[in-house]
Amino acid sequence: MKVALIGTGLIGGSIGLALKAGTDTIVVAFDTDVAAAKRAVERGAADDVAATAAGAARDADFVFIATPVGAIADSVAAIADGVSAGSVVTDVGSTKSRVVLEAEQILRQGSDFIGGHPMAGTEQEGIEAASATLFQGAWWILTPTERSSSDAYRKLHGLLATLGARIMALDPAEHDKLMAVISHVPQLTATALMNMAAKRGEEHAGLLALAAGGFRDVTRVAASNPEIWLDICKENGEAIAVTLQDFANELLSLRELIIGRREGQLRDAFLQAREARRSLPGKEVHDTPYEVVMPVPDRPGVLAQVTTSIGNLGINIEDLQITHSSEGGRGVLHLTIAGRGQAEKVSAALRDQGFETRTSEL
Repeated sequence: MKVALIGTGLIGGSIGLALKAGTDTIVVAFDTDVAAAKRAVERGAADDVAATAAGAARDADFVFIATPVGAIADSVAAIADGVSAGSVVTDVGSTKSRVVLEAEQILRQGSDFIGGHPMAGTEQEGIEAASATLFQGAWWILTPTERSSSDAYRKLHGLLATLGARIMALDPAEHDKLMAVISHVPQLTATALMNMAAKRGEEHAGLLALAAGGFRDVTRVAASNPEIWLDICKENGEAIAVTLQDFANELLSLRELIIGRREGQLRDAFLQAREARRSLPGKEVHDTPYEVVMPVPDRPGVLAQVTTSIGNLGINIEDLQITHSSEGGRGVLHLTIAGRGQAEKVSAALRDQGFETRTSEL
């Protein structure tokens, strides 16, 4: 198997390291920063460096576009003439709507683009920060559309699972709305709080020296690369603006409770937040696998419908297989879900959409 890496920073380098550690894969890298690509080879994240993006993508089974969000469409265009028919192209950007739309229009027929976003990383950057274990237990969101072939999705899902990732499928626009809440506005909040503290620090020299763990935890992401966040704010500005307004309203509501000395309501707000924080999913617990089997029409878009429906439940598909029928235009989809309760939720959701399902323990 050959994999092309277009971009060898933290995420691209970590993909390469994870592939080399866990699979029998030839990894060819391209980066506009030639020194970074060569360092990826030195670190064992790639086997060779290509002179061009199209050269890296030639004959590759998978192509990972691991560039800043604003450069993804240009990177897809750069590989379009080199990518082989049957190749699966994906990206790692944290915004999806425009990226997916443009990439699907750019790529020639015969190759598939499926948007991707690994929910992993640190405030550090570059190939030196890359790690083979970065994706272990992390969510990796895929954003298939009605143009995505079921075979391409299945192959990409299987490859990402070998990296230790948990895969969830979401509609591109829904992905962007959710990221505004759980990723993009938290970054802007950390930025605002850090800038406010820095200004106060000019008046009180010892202020930042007093910063304890809570402040450091909340503002950690403010150390991230500004260029990445400029791209994200440009790409997902509408959803971010709406979410910022919602967040501002929440803060103003707390302000009114404090000014009005409404201790009971303020206590309720603290308690509600504490319970919500405690309910955040913890470390993945492997449960008994169950198989959900369902006949599906053998047509484009059906897999995107099924997987995004399951993604909306927040449930990971551990594995999936598709058997195609030679008659009747139908196939059979086999989904592996961890835990009986999760499998039953999946079955119920799919039955609500008119699919017939059968669930059994593996």
